[in-house]
Amino acid sequence: MSSLPHLFRHAVRRLGRAPAFSVAAALTLMLGVGATTAVFSVVNGVLLRPLPFPRSDRLVDLSHTLAVSGVTHVDQSDATFLYYRKANRVFQDVAAYRSVGVNLSDPGRGSDAARSERVAAARVSASAFGVLRVSPGLGRTFRDEEDRPDAAPVVVIGERLWERDFAGDPSIVGRRVDVDGVMRQVVGIMPATFRWPSSTTELWLPIGIDPANTASAAFDYRGVARLRDGVTVERAQAELQRLLPEVPVAFPGRLTVAAIGITHMRAVVRPLREVVIGDVGRVLWVVFGAAACVLLIACANVTNLFLVRLEGRQHELAVRRALGASRLAVGAELLAEGIVVAAAGGVLGIALAAAGMQIVPSLHAAIGVPRLDEVSIDGRVLLVALLTTMVAIALVCAAPVFALGRTNPSAALNAVNRSTMLGGNRHGARQAFVVAQVAIGLLLLGAAGLMARSFANLRSVEPGFDASHAVEFRVALPRAGYAAPRDPAEYIARALDAIAAVPGVQVTAAASKLPLLDEGRRDTALFVQDHPLAPGVMPNVHQLVFATSDYFRALGVPLVAGQTFERMDANVGRREMIVSRALAARYWADTRDAVGKRVRMGPKSPWFTIIGVAGDVRGSGLDQPPDEIIYLPMVTALGGAGDVVATDSLWTPREIAFVARSTGDPAAVSARIQRTVRSIDPAVPSYGSALMRDVVGQAAARTSFTLLLLGAAAAAALALALVGIHGVISYSVTLRARELAVRLALGAQPRDLQLMVTRQVAVLAIVGVALGLAGA
Repeated sequence: MSSLPHLFRHAVRRLGRAPAFSVAAALTLMLGVGATTAVFSVVNGVLLRPLPFPRSDRLVDLSHTLAVSGVTHVDQSDATFLYYRKANRVFQDVAAYRSVGVNLSDPGRGSDAARSERVAAARVSASAFGVLRVSPGLGRTFRDEEDRPDAAPVVVIGERLWERDFAGDPSIVGRRVDVDGVMRQVVGIMPATFRWPSSTTELWLPIGIDPANTASAAFDYRGVARLRDGVTVERAQAELQRLLPEVPVAFPGRLTVAAIGITHMRAVVRPLREVVIGDVGRVLWVVFGAAACVLLIACANVTNLFLVRLEGRQHELAVRRALGASRLAVGAELLAEGIVVAAAGGVLGIALAAAGMQIVPSLHAAIGVPRLDEVSIDGRVLLVALLTTMVAIALVCAAPVFALGRTNPSAALNAVNRSTMLGGNRHGARQAFVVAQVAIGLLLLGAAGLMARSFANLRSVEPGFDASHAVEFRVALPRAGYAAPRDPAEYIARALDAIAAVPGVQVTAAASKLPLLDEGRRDTALFVQDHPLAPGVMPNVHQLVFATSDYFRALGVPLVAGQTFERMDANVGRREMIVSRALAARYWADTRDAVGKRVRMGPKSPWFTIIGVAGDVRGSGLDQPPDEIIYLPMVTALGGAGDVVATDSLWTPREIAFVARSTGDPAAVSARIQRTVRSIDPAVPSYGSALMRDVVGQAAARTSFTLLLLGAAAAAALALALVGIHGVISYSVTLRARELAVRLALGAQPRDLQLMVTRQVAVLAIVGVALGLAGA
């Protein structure tokens, strides 16, 4: 038997004499290996790779569940965070955090650098960096004494922000920058690999919780902790459940022991990795399964090509066997050819996957898959690619080598009709491979079809508002520059007047939140005067939106009953609200009966009168039921007693979303609006500008991405299956040329022979379709 180098050199030469076969086989395997490797790299980066923190398996998320209509999950209040951190026996340390946005500028670097920009940030407790076990690349993180409301203002920035806005100048540490109108000293720079709590976070501020002035029922913070060695998640959850009733005793306030019991409040501890990944795991594993199916079909196709090639070489191999070549030597040659082809396909597949990975990080913002920006080709992915290639080698080589072992050399030499050399078993094997390809392809097509139907259903859902010709953008007013209660309202009024004067703007409005956008979400309990609660029953919780009078017109939301708000300057101090039809239907059989009813948002809060009922809006997602929404005037009197409105009780949101309906091209109008808004106050940047039709499209982005991947897998599988059928039938006809010629000579008509071959194709297709439908 030849040495391995000699064996593979001869295999390469033999394959070089059949370039069409070699190229077709290698490219087919490239598609299968490349698809499997690319999808696994996403699965690995999102699902399998540990979080980028030391011993990340010990990190857990802390939250709570409730049994209250409208709210089933809450995070941490300042009181629960402080008490859990102080009294627990299961964590090394506990941290609290909250994602926010801030306006950042650097007055010391000239007018361009001083221009304010919106930056994704997080307010974190000083313990957060220790819990995560991360260190700054330059400077330091927060000290405990800096994590108090009256502490000197400090900030930590990220390396990406440092390089982009400050040219990587190390002297930035110790300097002061303007954050939301407050001059803060930069004390540290975090490395670019630190992307927490989200991949877009670039700046960190102290959370500044005051132990002497807690809001125990305001669950505004996320909690993260590091487990002590040997402590399980279950034990940690039991420990927090033990501590939960003690929180109201340690921090008296709105959170009481009775409220914990009535709401069936429970502590929840989950691995942080599960919380970060969310519900995307099932989709990714389905797509990975689809890619594996493409690999199987590719291997079946190439196996068929090798079987066909083997049949064409029957006489040659039989002669060599007769001249003394052993079955092992001939089998080794076939095996070497299979290894060379599969290895070439594997290398090309890995290169194809690496090229495809270049576009994956850019999809992160578009489809919202967590950790997608962390996807790369690493050692684990290369190992799986190697194993995939080895599987391909085994599948491709097994059938030809096995078929060679069943061949009788003397029968092959004496055969008159080459179609009988290999017997029916060989034809059956090829046909079985074809049936499997059709079945798997149809299975993937069925999955893609179901996803397409889901996507079509999402696209056909009426969001409840008219997104055409509507544009949106947001601003956040810093408290330092807009301290008085009426300052935000005055800015909103100036901005609305300026936007209304922009050519092409038909109507404009402002609100605290727009549909299908998460930013600005608020919820409140609702007490209905003519539906008093029984003792011990908690009120329902509904979404709260502050809006100006033209909000419904700007978004095309119809008023079902009643009227809208008056202008802000005429509406100050009026305790009025508009409710959505879904909310009205919860309390009144005829939703129009809601008009004139009185409700309030706390057991001792002032009463509000419902003046209108608006159409339903699917504000939380196209796959979610319509939201139950309370609309309040942009300037609202939340405090005071009875009908008395105090000046300091007026409240206006500082994070505001503007929406404008245009008469022309909305993109062009949006650009003009942005220039106009910047001129109102250069210190207040606008951000998040988008066409509302794109916002609606984004709501179905993840479904469309999954559809795209499954559709591509199904299309590739069916294409490979068709190629396989064509190859098998074509070669079968070639092998039966003598038989077909004899039939013609004996009087058979060409149409009869065509029907005979067509029946053969139909049988294979029908069996494959039946199996595929059963699997689907």
